[in-house]
Amino acid sequence: MAEVTAFGKILRKMRIDCSEVLGAMAKRLKVSPAYLSSIENGGREIPEDFIERIVAEYGLSEAQKNELAEAKAKVKGAVNVDFTEQKTDANYVETAVMFAKDFSRLTAEQVSQLKELLKQFESSGV
Repeated sequence: MAEVTAFGKILRKMRIDCSEVLGAMAKRLKVSPAYLSSIENGGREIPEDFIERIVAEYGLSEAQKNELAEAKAKVKGAVNVDFTEQKTDANYVETAVMFAKDFSRLTAEQVSQLKELLKQFESSGV
């Protein structure tokens, strides 16, 4: 039997916070209760547009949307990279592909160093 995923935990918390049962949330998200339950329990893949449906239906903030996207990535074991603004610059795509290809070869220390570097970049406002 599958176990509740990080994504599923967020959905359950949302339901509790909204005083909704599984069936009510499923109806709002236009899926069956069984399908929603399977998503929560890791038995089904999370549909590509599911986060957008949740955000639209529940009026979530950007931070909440990001939390769902991160939880989905943990379940899926993959992350999508949006190149909407950089689509004409192949350098962005090439760099992301190189990073993804070599990511599994990084040591835990290297990952920590990269994370700290990215945090510094993010907090600099650049």
